[in-house]
Amino acid sequence: MNDANQTRKTVDLIIRIGLLMGLFFWCFLIIKPFVEPFIWGIVIAVALQPSHQWLVQNFGLNRRLVSTLICALLILGLLIPAYGFFATVTELILETKANFEAGTLVIPELPEEIKNLPIIGETITKFFGNLHQNLKQLLIDYQSEILTVLRNFASLLLDTGINIVLLVLAILIAGFLLAYEGLEDWADKLFNRVIGAEGYMYAELSARTIRSVVKGVIGVAVIQALLAGLGLTLSGIPHAPIWALVALFFSIIQIGPSIVMAGAAVYLFLNESVLFASLWTAYFVLVSFSDNLMKPFLLGKGAEVPMLVIFIGVIGGFLLSGFIGMFAGAIVLSIGYKLGQKWIEENATPKPN
Repeated sequence: MNDANQTRKTVDLIIRIGLLMGLFFWCFLIIKPFVEPFIWGIVIAVALQPSHQWLVQNFGLNRRLVSTLICALLILGLLIPAYGFFATVTELILETKANFEAGTLVIPELPEEIKNLPIIGETITKFFGNLHQNLKQLLIDYQSEILTVLRNFASLLLDTGINIVLLVLAILIAGFLLAYEGLEDWADKLFNRVIGAEGYMYAELSARTIRSVVKGVIGVAVIQALLAGLGLTLSGIPHAPIWALVALFFSIIQIGPSIVMAGAAVYLFLNESVLFASLWTAYFVLVSFSDNLMKPFLLGKGAEVPMLVIFIGVIGGFLLSGFIGMFAGAIVLSIGYKLGQKWIEENATPKPN
C-alpha cells in the first residue's frame, strides 16, 4: 500500500512539474517576439536611469513626464536620421532607374590621376573603358547576378526598417521601466535570489557595466558618426547620410570609420583642389582616431573591473550574439571576473615577510 501511495505521489509530482514546464514554455513562446526589444529596453532604461533620476530630483518633475520626454527625444533622434537615410536611398534608386530607362546610365570617366598611376593605372583604365562602352551588354550578361545583389540589398533595407521599429518599441519599453519606481528593488531581489545575500552588489555592477558599454562603445560610435556625417555633408560628399550610417556601423563593431573617411578623402582629392581636400582629410583623420581619446575616459569608467575585461566582453559578446551580445558579454564577463576574484581572495593568506 505504501509503495502504491509513493508511486502515485511520484506520478502526481511528475505531472505537476510537466504542466508547470509546459506553462513556462507556452509563456516563452508568447513573449518570444518581444524578448530582444525587452532586453534592449532594459539596457536603455539602465543607461538612462541616472539622467532620469537627476531630472526628477533637481527639477521636481513627475517620473512619468520625464520618461515621456526622454522617450520622445530618443525616438525623434532615431527617426530623423533614419528618414534621411531612406530618403537618400530612395532618391538614388529612382535616379538610377530613370537613367537606365532613358539610356543615360553610364560609368563616369576615370580622372587623369588614376589613369596615370604606375603599374595598375593602365589595367584600371582598360577595365573601366570596357565597362563604360559595354555597360548595357554587361547588365544583360550578368542579369541573374545583378538581380541576386538587388534582392540582398532589398532584404537588407527591409531588415533595417524592422530593426528601427523594434528599437522604437525598445525605447517605449524603457520609458515604462523608467516610470516604474520599483525597478531597482526588483533587480536587487532577483540577484539576491540567484546569487545570494550579496546579489545587490552584482546588480549594481551589472548596471555600471551597461552604462560603461553604452558610453564607451555606443556613445563613442554615435559621436564619431555625427562628426563624420557633419564632415561628409559640409565637404560635399554625395549621399552623406548613407556613408554616415556605414561609419556608425563600423564604429559600433570596433572597426572604426577610417574606411569611410579614407574613401571620402580620395574622392575629394580626385574632384576638388589639393588645399580643400587636404584640410578635410586632416579633419577625417581626427574623426577616425577620436575614439582613442574618448574610450579610455568612458569605457570602464564607474565599473569595478578593469577596462580590458569590459572590452574583451564587448568584442567577444558581439561576435557570439550580435549587438545584444556587446552588453551581455560585458556583464557576464564582469560578474565572472568579480566572482573569480572573490573566490581567489576569500581564503588567501598574506605572504610572509
